[in-house]
Amino acid sequence: MSNIVKSAVKLSVFSIIMITVTSVDSIRNIPGAALFGSHAISFFLLAGLCFFVPTALVCAELSTTYPEQGGVYLWGKETLGPNFGFATVWYQYAENIVYYPPLISFIVATGAYPFFPDLAQNNMFMLVMINVIFWALTLVNIFGLRLSSLITNVFGTLGLIFPILLIIGLGGYWAYTHPGESHISLRHVSDWLPDLSQDGIGAGFTAVVLSLTGLEITTSYASEVENPQKAYPKALLISTILILVSLTACSLSISSVVSSDHSSLSEGVILAFKAFFDDLHLSFLLPVIALAIVFGTLASLNNWIIAPTKSLHVAAKDSFMPMSLAKENRNQAPVSLLLLQGTIVSVLSLVFIFVPNVNQGMWLLNILMTQLYMVMYICIFVSFLVSRYKHAEIERPFRVAGGKIGMCLVVGLGLMSCLVTIVVSFDVPAGISAKTGAYALILGFITFSLPAFAAVMYRNRKHRQQSKMLEVLVS
Repeated sequence: MSNIVKSAVKLSVFSIIMITVTSVDSIRNIPGAALFGSHAISFFLLAGLCFFVPTALVCAELSTTYPEQGGVYLWGKETLGPNFGFATVWYQYAENIVYYPPLISFIVATGAYPFFPDLAQNNMFMLVMINVIFWALTLVNIFGLRLSSLITNVFGTLGLIFPILLIIGLGGYWAYTHPGESHISLRHVSDWLPDLSQDGIGAGFTAVVLSLTGLEITTSYASEVENPQKAYPKALLISTILILVSLTACSLSISSVVSSDHSSLSEGVILAFKAFFDDLHLSFLLPVIALAIVFGTLASLNNWIIAPTKSLHVAAKDSFMPMSLAKENRNQAPVSLLLLQGTIVSVLSLVFIFVPNVNQGMWLLNILMTQLYMVMYICIFVSFLVSRYKHAEIERPFRVAGGKIGMCLVVGLGLMSCLVTIVVSFDVPAGISAKTGAYALILGFITFSLPAFAAVMYRNRKHRQQSKMLEVLVS
């Protein structure tokens, strides 16, 4: 176990806040949460306290305790062995593969709506565009890492922060000038509390939780801040408030002008902007904001294409896969894994052929992705618990406060929120048969879990063969 190397340059609290907010905050998942209307306030608060905060604290401690490259794979490997580590990173990798088709569907629908509205719900058009966009960005990551970085930096600044601030501002202005026309109400206490009688409440809650995921990538910076034991919780508190307020405000802005009957995961954001701009007689700005959102989401997609693959690449070097999949090109890009990833995404995109409309396909993939993601977070919480007992002597620049009580509270809340999310996610939204949806989700989960078992069996068999060869040589 190596000691942590102190960095000469330390990040400020403000820098940590910006890294966290820009990495987690996203307008893409808001339409799903907007289906709750004003009740989204309580759901975001509940998910924030029970899931987001525990995840942030646990990931911060693990990333500073095990600072070597490897991410969630390393955390699992150091605590419960390589097999557990691979299972952890595989579910991270699998949920990202499932994430790509609905994310690109959002990009395509947002970009197409101002110019060709009918194409936004055309399944075949969506199928073709998913493959064109994903393979183009895959090639960018294989052959041009400088271009990849440029896309992320420029597009991210333009299309992530600006649309979020704009839709919040427009929503506030619209609520002030049209108090009687909103589809939601905030006048009564009951409007703020959870409404458990809503149809598809499980699917909506998965959208809320999903919008708060991804923090495990950013917590690696916890050790780079001066006095992390005090500074990081402060940065986390401010980041949590900013993220919850911004996502809740975005959700309320959309649900105030777009009724739940007319909203969709692919078009919800652009429909809200259309309503705002039409009211202000600024319809000519709709294509501009649509392209800004497209650019920003492309930046997010481009970043995630390579990030989880890098973690899986570390696991591939530990003999979980044939060495041909662990090869890198001169740009240090894991070409084989990227090509394999692209092939799986192309196959997965065929779901749009078998569902009646784009929105239903996106819902099913979103729910499946959340279920896979929750399994990964369960593995992380288990790794944290084992680490506290197994490696109690290791230096921890950041430690979850509260001793054993704090540790149990954080792990208990985290595990409970993950399990509840998985269970309620089977409550699919209206328009999708509950029985068909459940079968599809279970089949999808099993399908994406099988490669993890196959990889573990492959590694164990390889080790047995190596042991036999060693015995023969020794004898």
